[in-house]
Amino acid sequence: MYNHSYSPNFSAKPTRRKRARPAITWLLLTMCVMGHVVLSERQVRAEHPTLTPTPFEQMKTLVGTWQGTRKAYDGEETITAQYSLTARGSAVMEQLFPGTPKEMVSIYTQDGHDLVMTHYCMLGNQPRMKTQGLVSSDTITMTYMDGTGMRSVNDMHMHELTIRFMDENHMTHHWTLYDKGHKKVTHTFMFVRQ
Repeated sequence: MYNHSYSPNFSAKPTRRKRARPAITWLLLTMCVMGHVVLSERQVRAEHPTLTPTPFEQMKTLVGTWQGTRKAYDGEETITAQYSLTARGSAVMEQLFPGTPKEMVSIYTQDGHDLVMTHYCMLGNQPRMKTQGLVSSDTITMTYMDGTGMRSVNDMHMHELTIRFMDENHMTHHWTLYDKGHKKVTHTFMFVRQ
């Protein structure tokens, strides 16, 4: 005989709240893992600062006088570079050709992990360059960010600088000049600490 007292509950569908729980759990788990990765990188930098020196810390090692040469049309040109700390150690000042009509000054400062430089050029303008992300332990490359003393980026200006640290007493500079929006020439200087 058929029992009419039994009526199955077909309305027992999962609610939105129950269906959303796995998605929320997955989202929270992902956020925790990503946060842990960022935290781990910061912890490594904090616990082992020598493993990841900032470009600014690398620039501070240059304090002193350097003698350099570069190939010119009429032979080799001699260049002197002097580095000193200023602004209570928060900036490195570089003087190229100090005491001559060609003298130029660049100021290097730290911006987070990046290095920012303003180059007071003998062309009469002041391009600013910046590193992009992490740099290697032996090379710093800074690229044009903006500048003053120029009508536009098409004016002739220094656009990029790469400094290579050969060892604690030898380095090279590669200064790239732009004109009309294109690379014109790269000047390479080889320096020895005095």
